[in-house]
Amino acid sequence: MKLLVVIVNFKVADFTIDCLRSIAEEIKSVPDTRVAVCENGTGDDSAQRIQKAITDNGWSSWCNLTAVTPNLGFTGGNNVILRSALQAADPPQYFLLLNADTIVRPNAFKALVDFMDTHPKVGIAGSAQVFPDGTSHRSAFRFPTPLSEFEGNLKLGLMSRLLRNWVTAPLAPDQTREIEWTSGASMIIRREVLRDIGVLDEGYYTHF
Repeated sequence: MKLLVVIVNFKVADFTIDCLRSIAEEIKSVPDTRVAVCENGTGDDSAQRIQKAITDNGWSSWCNLTAVTPNLGFTGGNNVILRSALQAADPPQYFLLLNADTIVRPNAFKALVDFMDTHPKVGIAGSAQVFPDGTSHRSAFRFPTPLSEFEGNLKLGLMSRLLRNWVTAPLAPDQTREIEWTSGASMIIRREVLRDIGVLDEGYYTHF
């Protein structure tokens, strides 16, 4: 398998179905792509609704649903899919962790996979993200430091300019560049990374 897109659903079934609908338009842009959804212990009829959408829309050839309970958090929900896929006879070359509230834009999958194919030393890459109105959403970050926390709490014009090299979330990049960490909302990971260092640390239930 070339690419496995992993989506975790928790109380956002409508968003998940909209996300899958946007993926349906892009699934052929990267041959041998599959999507795996983890319904992460919502506790209502979310699993049935998502499965019905998959079946009714003819997405079963590229999408499957796994339901777990109780809720395992962001890391645990993703790991349910990651562990299983890594043990498959044909494990994916790349894994794309994708938030359920994401709408995939044209050629987004292809751009990420092409980048990874042509940069074999890159283990993880994040994509640019935009709000529905087209404004940029920050997805490229530096590691937090005492100075970045100081700036983040002050937010004073002059001080922020002096500390701009330590801001944790600088302006969204307008070109490809190396960063210290990226948003898990859209993050492509090379298979070898997960095999070398393991899946997500479930000590981090969600967010940080």
